[in-house]
Amino acid sequence: MGRSDVLLVFNGINGATGRYDIEPTPVDAFARIALGMAPHSASERAHFEELKRRRQRDTQTHYAPKEGVDPKKLDESGWGVIFAYGSDPAIYEALSPLLKLRKEQAGERYTEYVGPKAYRGATADLPGESKQDFLQRNGAGPGPVDPQVVPYYLLIVGDPDSIPFRFQYQLDVQYAVGRIHFETVAEYAAYAQTVVAAETGGLALAKRAAIFGVANDGDAATQMSHDELAQPLAEWTAKQSGWKVDAFVKGDATKTRLAQVLQDAPAFVFTASHGMCYPNGDARQLAQQGALLCQDWPGPSYQGAVPDSFFFAGADVADDARIFGTITMHFACFGAGTPRLSDYSDGPPPAIAPRSFLGRLPQRLLAHPRGGALAAIGHVERAWGWSFHWDRAGSQTEVFKSTMKRLMEGHPVGSAVEYFNGRYAELSSDLSVMLEDVKFGATVDPYLATGMWTANNDARSYAVVGDPAVRLMLAEDSKPARRPVLEVKTMSAQGAQPPVPTPPVVGAVNPLMADYGVLDSVRGAAASLQDAAQRIGSWLADSFQTVTSVRVSTFVSDNIADVKFENGTFTGAKLRAMTVASLDGNTVVCVPEQDGKVDDTLWKIHSDMVDKALENRVELLKTAALAIANLVPGVKSL
Repeated sequence: MGRSDVLLVFNGINGATGRYDIEPTPVDAFARIALGMAPHSASERAHFEELKRRRQRDTQTHYAPKEGVDPKKLDESGWGVIFAYGSDPAIYEALSPLLKLRKEQAGERYTEYVGPKAYRGATADLPGESKQDFLQRNGAGPGPVDPQVVPYYLLIVGDPDSIPFRFQYQLDVQYAVGRIHFETVAEYAAYAQTVVAAETGGLALAKRAAIFGVANDGDAATQMSHDELAQPLAEWTAKQSGWKVDAFVKGDATKTRLAQVLQDAPAFVFTASHGMCYPNGDARQLAQQGALLCQDWPGPSYQGAVPDSFFFAGADVADDARIFGTITMHFACFGAGTPRLSDYSDGPPPAIAPRSFLGRLPQRLLAHPRGGALAAIGHVERAWGWSFHWDRAGSQTEVFKSTMKRLMEGHPVGSAVEYFNGRYAELSSDLSVMLEDVKFGATVDPYLATGMWTANNDARSYAVVGDPAVRLMLAEDSKPARRPVLEVKTMSAQGAQPPVPTPPVVGAVNPLMADYGVLDSVRGAAASLQDAAQRIGSWLADSFQTVTSVRVSTFVSDNIADVKFENGTFTGAKLRAMTVASLDGNTVVCVPEQDGKVDDTLWKIHSDMVDKALENRVELLKTAALAIANLVPGVKSL
């Protein structure tokens, strides 16, 4: 059998069916997708050029901060935080202990990208900013990082719809980038307290690591990740000076065992397994996508929905687990997050989720109520097992080892994962040459093309969930380890406030106003501030007439392909829940039932949407009131 006839077996198991999320596919078929992925847009072409520049610099010197800057020292490398324009001030307040600490550490190289400097997302009129747009607006360009202009370490705060994963990928080529996004303000506060306590409270972890490698029966993907990734990493770690490693592989890599590992977690935890996948809109997707499928899964012979007992999800992290200060790394599909649109398609990208989101497991690990993990490294989108064993792309195992070595030596996590960014630059540079040759008639071995493409995407998709400046807080040799129990405190109602966004400029596009539909009512620009205020005031008065109630309806469908949204309603879907909430406090609800009982999973999704709708209405009115207050002296905002 020729190499073009080889069947590729992919990581990722569909939790609804128990089958591979992508069925084993011939190399020829998959190569057609890879060879059709040439960059088309100006932004994509610019990103490829950036990757080529990085590759050229990597062959000469380390591509990170400019020469003479120590990435271990924040006062040299700098630290910055990026919010989306118009983000909730309560999140800023919740993070204020962390921001204060980083400002003290980075000094003049500390920067907050809020207000006018914040990331400007997509509006009805404009696409979201690219990495080049953002950096140019803030005075930086391509090349080695100058921390006096833009800090090397950058923490993105916000959901990946407000600040897209693609922006994070692009920024991470040049900078050390991490992201946090939680479902509640309290979780932001918990993470901030965890990091501050870890760096100021005497945390000193023993040099212990755990390697967790699944090898399911009859499954080529996990057999390969065990044999060529988890087992070699366990053997390598055991040889590192002063480090003790516990290997939980094959039959020992069960869900129960992983729960025990995290009950008193070592400093570093690495896992290799399938990641759970669910169809777009499945009620389990947001909570369980990216969960780690353990040795409990019998293998591809199993058919039917995958029970919770086979995988380890965020909900399985015990409330009394001791994970304070741990850093984790996960080789698993969707382990770090899921984009709304697929990154892998030979046509228009299909929707694979109702929205982009971070994985619940890393969120739970970082925001644990007794002190959480400092960071989790994992995949956004799919993990590609071929990447670490492909003979013509070089050893991916060395990239993993180099990253772990840096963590063990005290490098911040964002600096440690630079090896994956360098790998991405190297493979993208080679891949762009291949795609250019194909465009001019060259014939390419499909096995080579597929291997290069999968390795490229694997390296790109690694992302840091957490502050990229955190590091392992390890006990010095011959000194005792110390891991205090951190009880997260309730956030005070008083606290730091972010700078107030710049007032709207008459005749200019203001992203905050555009997000809430105010732009059309003030476009055309009044001749004076008074005229502008009158226009916004008129819009505000109209808004009060239309926000007397909020109505949220939740639909479900067994076949999402048949669903259409026309004339303000769905066809091909069933109405399962409805809430009408009036601003005077009166609320009418229709609760979904299943087999005579309340459908708790669907009701949770519906309730979250109701809360979001109410928050949006309140924020809408606050925005307009703030605009008037800034335009007309003497008028107070809400």
